[in-house]
Amino acid sequence: MRFKLIVISVITLIAAYSLFWFKLADDAKEMTLAWVENSEERLNGVKLFVGDVTVSGFPYKIVIEATTFNAAIPEGFMTVEPILITIPQISAVYQPWKPNHAVIVTNYMDAVIGELSMPSVSINFEKVMSSVILDEGTNELNNLSIIADLTSWQHGLPGEGNEVSFIEQPEFHLRRNTGGNTSQSAYDLPVSRALYFKSRTSLINEFRNTVLGENADQIKIETLLHANSQPDYTIAGLSEWRDDGGTLSISNFEYGSVDQKVKLTGDLTLDENLKPLGAFDASVTNIASLFLRLYENDNIPEMARSLLKNQASASSLPEEVPLAISMQNGQMYVGPIMVMELPPVIE
Repeated sequence: MRFKLIVISVITLIAAYSLFWFKLADDAKEMTLAWVENSEERLNGVKLFVGDVTVSGFPYKIVIEATTFNAAIPEGFMTVEPILITIPQISAVYQPWKPNHAVIVTNYMDAVIGELSMPSVSINFEKVMSSVILDEGTNELNNLSIIADLTSWQHGLPGEGNEVSFIEQPEFHLRRNTGGNTSQSAYDLPVSRALYFKSRTSLINEFRNTVLGENADQIKIETLLHANSQPDYTIAGLSEWRDDGGTLSISNFEYGSVDQKVKLTGDLTLDENLKPLGAFDASVTNIASLFLRLYENDNIPEMARSLLKNQASASSLPEEVPLAISMQNGQMYVGPIMVMELPPVIE
């Protein structure tokens, strides 16, 4: 009799859990499809599209797979141009007890900035894993983490012979402000976003003629965006953010290699021409190498290049040198030396 009760209890528990799992799986699928269908409203104009959707994973997890996934991001949301993201196959994995948290996995995805037939930039991501946490009440995005094996990009269409830049094992983490107390009491505006990024070996051709240089063994960035709301990436949106006292605080930035590294902290905003405006406390290892690289930059005034060459040959340079880096009047200065003209962040 006791054995029969145990068997009945086990069967009842299995049946109850099965019903529970299938109900949660159905809810997770419906929530995912609803989030996609209502994406334009929830994500300020971002349109999401999915292909055929299937559900699996019983009994330990809920796996929602889509044959295709596309995202159309309008101009002004992240860049001045529209962005199209294409993923041939994607899986979203949920735990039954936490349906608002999904781990999203895909082997390959690409993106184009600008028109599809003639993009400004083509980007490729390999082996991507993303963690997405939605608000349980509103289904709005709270936290986002993205990790990839490799990210590469080039200007124009792939295969046109343009230089390819890449970053190995990039990690990107974005957290929304949850209304909690922060230590940035010096700022009137709350922390709207907290962003963390790191990567390993990189080749960034766009940095070739800058203070940083194109090669790095490691990149680390920790920033806090001070704003009343997330600004649109438009002239009007960024101007309003600036006029409202918006600031980007860089609590940690490291870029470089074992031989030569730049570290800095500071605050950044925009001037009336939407060019970077800010000041940073920095330190540079092997500064002679930095000075020689800047000396070879034809965009730097001749007098400044001569000063840089003389400083690079000085025998008394310490291993690590503190520097004041500033951005003002559309120019970047390392100490008193103007090293580059700064373009507006948007035109």
